[in-house]
Amino acid sequence: MAPTGTPHPLLGTRGGSWAAWMPPAVAGLEGTCVVLPCRFEYPEELRPAAVHGLWYFGSPYPKSYPPVVARSRPAAVHESFAGRAELLGDTGLRDCSLRLWRLSPELAGKYYFRGDLGGYNQYSFSEHTTLEVLDTVGSLGSLGAVGSLGHDGVIGVPCVPGVPVCCGVPFPPNPPSPPTPVEPQVVGLWGPSEVVEGAQVELGCEAEGRPLPLLSWFRGAAVLREEPATPALRLLLPRVAPAHAGAYSCVAENRHGRHNRTLLLRVAYAPRAPVVNGTLWVVAGEPVTVTCGADSDPAPILTVLRGRRALAVAVYEARVTLELAAARPEDAGEYLCLAENQHGQRATAFNITVEYPPVVLPESRCTAGGGDGVRCVCSAAAVPEAAVVFELPSRNLTVAEGHRDFAAAPRGGPGTGGGPGGGVTGILTLRGALEPRLAVLCAARNPHGVTARQLRFHHPGQHRGLVWAKVGPVGAVVAFAIVIALVCYLSQSRRGTRQFGDMSMGGTHWGHGQPHLGPRPFRDTPIREGGGKPRG
Repeated sequence: MAPTGTPHPLLGTRGGSWAAWMPPAVAGLEGTCVVLPCRFEYPEELRPAAVHGLWYFGSPYPKSYPPVVARSRPAAVHESFAGRAELLGDTGLRDCSLRLWRLSPELAGKYYFRGDLGGYNQYSFSEHTTLEVLDTVGSLGSLGAVGSLGHDGVIGVPCVPGVPVCCGVPFPPNPPSPPTPVEPQVVGLWGPSEVVEGAQVELGCEAEGRPLPLLSWFRGAAVLREEPATPALRLLLPRVAPAHAGAYSCVAENRHGRHNRTLLLRVAYAPRAPVVNGTLWVVAGEPVTVTCGADSDPAPILTVLRGRRALAVAVYEARVTLELAAARPEDAGEYLCLAENQHGQRATAFNITVEYPPVVLPESRCTAGGGDGVRCVCSAAAVPEAAVVFELPSRNLTVAEGHRDFAAAPRGGPGTGGGPGGGVTGILTLRGALEPRLAVLCAARNPHGVTARQLRFHHPGQHRGLVWAKVGPVGAVVAFAIVIALVCYLSQSRRGTRQFGDMSMGGTHWGHGQPHLGPRPFRDTPIREGGGKPRG
């Protein structure tokens, strides 16, 4: 039995690495006091100016739990231990014994010591003492009578009111040699090397060492989980994402060394939405280069489509490139970039706009109206959209939007589908009589050029100066036939007249077998057989 306030005697200290000795278990009666004997060592080469110590409850690396006792910071102790804990030993003599007063159930648990030599020379020992608080003497059980415990345990006795008394067991004069230290070694590491996005993953590692090492899971420099004095440690990732892919290291560490092993985790996932870059707005004749890329694991198959036709394909690559040497108006429109792998697919649509000068469309013409008017239509395709006008050179007149005879048709018609512009149509109404040689021109203009074309008349109706269009092809055939018949009739008539003149002069004789080339001038004139002159 050691009197209260007397530190436990320590044998000579030895140079070397950090080390600590304390009983693994101590029991005490509720309401009494108890001493946790402890001694420690530190490397002699440190030669500190002062040696301090702290005791922690529950863990050697508490994140927010204040110390049980701290000689260098007495005001920083936890409220549960205020006035109930005392660093009994002299840390300058490597004695770290702790005394606890007025034991209660909430003080039961593990107690860890940390040596503080100043600056960065601090060390938390994984060795610890477990305190058990008993409610009655009868609960001692096999521990035996009060004060009869061995060197590996201490028990308290009820404190006499006004006389603080504590029961403890000092270290024996010749304590047993500490167990042979063993450097830590990570002996087992398990977990999947590849998972699909959204899956749950569990990683685990096992380690050996004496004393038992502090096990930690790291990803890069970040500590994901750690546990002191444990042979195994698991790490759970409830729902993995691509950001969780990488190297995971299990580190085992005690005062004799450090060892780690690393596991590579790959997270497979479907392609993300493709990203499109490049020239999407060009002038006809210029080259086009569009690049499409998508992030996925494994790498995707990338395809650029127009409708159902594949224009460019890249297999298991990060990007695909669509190239057009010289853009044409028909190249304008909507395209689709499709990325796919075995885990899914995504697509992004994009438009290419091709600007070009105006083109007058085939439907541009002049057509007869319902009354005496003629309706002329001027349609043009261009990007950007063209402005159309009508030119009447014979009248030295230009008719554009705003004129009383000009009307604009609804927007639309043939175009490129790749941006503003496309087809535009203007309508001109001509009223009254039209001169025979009237010409109407359709003209269109945009920033890339101007074009004009003379419009043809298509069935313009009853108008002077347009007789041929009125009669039409059928009337022309009938008129041609009448002219031919008239020419034949006049030719036959002229031949008959000459024959009559010859007969009156006696130069020609009619007889059997001679052809009748024309009508006889006198039907009642007798004719002899075999020829001859008529009778007198």
